[in-house]
Amino acid sequence: MTLLLALPIFYDIFNFCIYKILPFLFILGFCVIIHEFGHFIFAKLFRIPVEKFSIGFGPPFFRRKIGETDFRIAYFPLGGYVKMAGEDEGEIIKNGADISPQEYLGPGFYEVPIYKRIIVVSGGPLFNVLSAAAVIVFTFSIFGLSVNPYTKIEVEENSQAYQAGFLSGDSIIAVDNKKINNWDEFLTFVSSNQHKEITITVKRDDMEISRVLKVTPDSLGFASLIPPILGIVKRAGPAYTAGMRKGDRVLMIDNKEIRTWTAMVDMVRKNRDKPLLFQWQHDGQIKTALIKPTKIYDPLAADSIGLISVFMPLEREYLSPLKTLSISVDRTWSMIWLTLKIFYQLVTRKISTKALGGPIAIAKLSGESAQWGFEYLLGLLAIIAINLGIINLFPIPALDGGHIMVSIIEVLRGKRLSRNTRMKIQQVGYAIIFLLIIFVTFNDITR
Repeated sequence: MTLLLALPIFYDIFNFCIYKILPFLFILGFCVIIHEFGHFIFAKLFRIPVEKFSIGFGPPFFRRKIGETDFRIAYFPLGGYVKMAGEDEGEIIKNGADISPQEYLGPGFYEVPIYKRIIVVSGGPLFNVLSAAAVIVFTFSIFGLSVNPYTKIEVEENSQAYQAGFLSGDSIIAVDNKKINNWDEFLTFVSSNQHKEITITVKRDDMEISRVLKVTPDSLGFASLIPPILGIVKRAGPAYTAGMRKGDRVLMIDNKEIRTWTAMVDMVRKNRDKPLLFQWQHDGQIKTALIKPTKIYDPLAADSIGLISVFMPLEREYLSPLKTLSISVDRTWSMIWLTLKIFYQLVTRKISTKALGGPIAIAKLSGESAQWGFEYLLGLLAIIAINLGIINLFPIPALDGGHIMVSIIEVLRGKRLSRNTRMKIQQVGYAIIFLLIIFVTFNDITR
């Protein structure tokens, strides 16, 4: 009897580990190891001896010496470091008291040319960005590209599409005589033909009808007509808890018939504080349940909205290796550009600093991504890796960008900064980082 009572507790602990702790450690560990490996590999390339390679800070619970390097895993996992020979004083590394040429292991960090020091320091952020690109390539190779398969349209009244003769329920089959297989192909074609006239061919009943529309930055006047069928359902989300699963079709909400995905989303978004009576079809059976949407803040709407944690139904499109590589490079560059844009908006106060998150936010996002599936966890991993790479290039002392800035100053001065000056710069950097950690942690707790 006692064992039966304890089973729910063990189940909760198991879920907490699988969907909270492990995803966070996976993302953090991957990003830190790749970052430090970037420093390590370039140091070895320039024959700079590496004394320590540590994942985490503080006392190590695991260590092994290979060659001159002490590899270790420490108790405090939020970061890591590579300690290179001569990094403090610029000394060369030798073995023993009586030095012979055979005992010389290589130049100290500050004895190599400055351009090599900059490359070694830049290696960490570079490997973060490259690892993000590799993760994206892997994700598309394994899971394919998610596309919207629904080419039926929902036409807005009095829009240019409506005036041209398009009707809700028409299916787009071609644009400028080019076959359209899914909605994503249509959007790609439209985005590359802004301010041009295009001929859209639709199928209505057994007829094919073609009309000319001019592409403008505004809407063409129609959208994809998506049925209210559930795609991925987030584990432990409101819909999943109520018994909804992938492939279920929503029939009614609060006794109102639901015919499209848009209609369902609109009702859920507007009722963020109110339980809704859902009726849906699951494996041929009709089920009902009260579902209370989760309330979250949507910066685009500048207001709180409701969510039941489901995705629209999508299909997988598996690409050729060349196409996979092309899309992955494009996605990686888009993520880099978006990250830089967000940081710029933070500096110019177009985005509130309350949007900044720290380890707690990463842990929360990691758990939520894992509940959606491994594909989404990999997506978050790529985003975090790019963010980590870019942040480390900021010219803040103690970060990689700070080291690069000091190296550039030394080039301009024509000589090294004194040890005392470098120590003071490092102390200022650590103070700034410590204050940032406190700030983002406060944001995480109060969010």
